[in-house]
Amino acid sequence: MWWLYIASVIVASVCDVYAMWDRPGKKLVEYGWDVPSPAFVMRHIREMERLPFDGIVLRLRGYDRAFDTWDEDGFGGQLEELSGIRWGKFTDNFVLLLSASTMDWFDDGDWRNILHNLRLISKAVRMGRCVGVCFDPEPYGPNPWAYSRAIRRDEKSFREYWEQARRRGAQFMEAISSEVPDIKVLTFFQLSILPDLLDEPDPGVRMERLEHHAYGLLPAFLNGMLDRAGPDVVIIDGDEPAYYYTDELDYLHAYHTIKQRALALIAPENRTKYTAQVQAGFALYVDQIFALRRPRRAFASYYMSPKDRKRWFEHNVYWALSTSDEYVWCYSERMSWWEGRDVPLGAREAIRSARDKVRRGEPLGFSIKGTIEEAEGRLKAELEGRLVRRKAQVRRLGPREVPKVDGRLDDSIWRELKSLGPFLPTASSFKESTEVRTFAWVAYDDDSLYVAFRCEEPRMDEVRAFGSRKDDEIWRGDVVEVFVSAGEEPTPYYHYSKPEERPVGRHLGGAR
Repeated sequence: MWWLYIASVIVASVCDVYAMWDRPGKKLVEYGWDVPSPAFVMRHIREMERLPFDGIVLRLRGYDRAFDTWDEDGFGGQLEELSGIRWGKFTDNFVLLLSASTMDWFDDGDWRNILHNLRLISKAVRMGRCVGVCFDPEPYGPNPWAYSRAIRRDEKSFREYWEQARRRGAQFMEAISSEVPDIKVLTFFQLSILPDLLDEPDPGVRMERLEHHAYGLLPAFLNGMLDRAGPDVVIIDGDEPAYYYTDELDYLHAYHTIKQRALALIAPENRTKYTAQVQAGFALYVDQIFALRRPRRAFASYYMSPKDRKRWFEHNVYWALSTSDEYVWCYSERMSWWEGRDVPLGAREAIRSARDKVRRGEPLGFSIKGTIEEAEGRLKAELEGRLVRRKAQVRRLGPREVPKVDGRLDDSIWRELKSLGPFLPTASSFKESTEVRTFAWVAYDDDSLYVAFRCEEPRMDEVRAFGSRKDDEIWRGDVVEVFVSAGEEPTPYYHYSKPEERPVGRHLGGAR
């Protein structure tokens, strides 16, 4: 019977191999404006776990800004509450960290405080029996990733900042995993936010474009995290752009971007580690799909029936879970799962239906392509109906009538011209009027087009200019923009913009 013994060994070995290759189960994690505190979770965990999630993101109040200095007086109490939570069905829970900060990448004093904070959070993850931290790179406040906003930009090159951000990323990872060597870092996005840079074949051009990008230092920080990530650390790119997906191919393309195209921004020595330890995740946006965003009429979901919205949500839950390596996070704003406030009709059922199909290996069973096309067609028709088309005769200047381009409106040319305006709000904003007025004066000659603006602004202390050099993403701040079409039709067009940076009543700068 020796042959039977050999056969049994072979079968056992094959089973061991299959077990080793068994992929992780798919997890759905909740996060939104209803993000709970440890105290809330400790009191309500049993009711919370009735909802169709595998875990949550929770927030230590006052201890969520990763790059700031903390007052530790209230930390111990929240740590005690966190350790007192009796998790059951929620197996994959994360502690929130935000990235907005005025810290100096080159200030060792700043970073001693930051690393102390991160070691405290690592302790909180361990004591709360969470799986890791949820790190949101989007800066709701001062942006640490933009070289154009860097404190030492005048004395340090982008390359110096890049190398320093990488060193700090390594320190970040070392501190955050100090008490949890197998920590998971769920990021709302990483390199998935830079798809336009990933196919640039010239490394020099990539670096030049990153120098002017709002997230230009983020890849350096990720490379630093990988430098120090232990073999059991997992980093999840949560692909926040998935908020707006409407087709299964969107998920497949994004997966390819995260797993393959993103390697262009990963240092060669980290590519093996990136491939093994960085997962592709996806995001769901409840408000986008269920017409909760304002103004509702500006989004396609407003033009759908409740039944169609539910089908769209089930579609996205299904394909997000099917395509992800392990994690999907579900984001919401104008509702609360935990308080039962304004939860869209059918949302829970859509999640459960999609999850059951994924678990059983079943197809989704329907397409939403026609539904999306019909809703987007209705939205487009309404926008076109709201669009106000105005015409004006633009003056041709003589050879001695060239206005002085100096940011002032006292030139005789501007005084003689009739202004264009006040401008109207965009049709897609669905506003009936603007809060403040904008005017323009336009003229031309054989060589140039001249444009002057007057932007009224009663709250100058809130005006922000983002960047100042060519190719900086200045539209992230307050700007004036000019679109010049190449013919009678609106497209194609040339696009010009200038940061808004002068006081009330002053011309913001003539453009030539």
